[in-house]
Amino acid sequence: MERRLPSTLKLLLSTLLCCLPSSINASGSLFYFEASQGAFHFSLEMTGREDVGYIQISSSDFRGYMPHRKYYVEFNRAQKRAYVRPRKRDGLPWFEVDVVGNKGMLLYEGRRAEGTANWTPEAWDN
Repeated sequence: MERRLPSTLKLLLSTLLCCLPSSINASGSLFYFEASQGAFHFSLEMTGREDVGYIQISSSDFRGYMPHRKYYVEFNRAQKRAYVRPRKRDGLPWFEVDVVGNKGMLLYEGRRAEGTANWTPEAWDN
């Protein structure tokens, strides 16, 4: 007599296999931008697997990292073009980052600063 797995068990096993992490798609830094002007410093890092997943912002006039916000992002690695800004004004510092190639412009709370970009993905050790 042939034994078969119940369909619910098959579904559970296939779901688990699909959810296992893939070693091909390592998480890490996808893009890094930094700008400074005098004593002011700003950095933006995009992290994820293949697509932008998490954006981390820090600046010298904001203690630590800014709280997580939703961002409007245009990101094209092939053309080395990126544009990032918060989706809405929420009382936290407002900024816009516009990058073409390895150089970019930051508009942060009314001040402008030129910056540099690093497009080389860097995988993290898990």
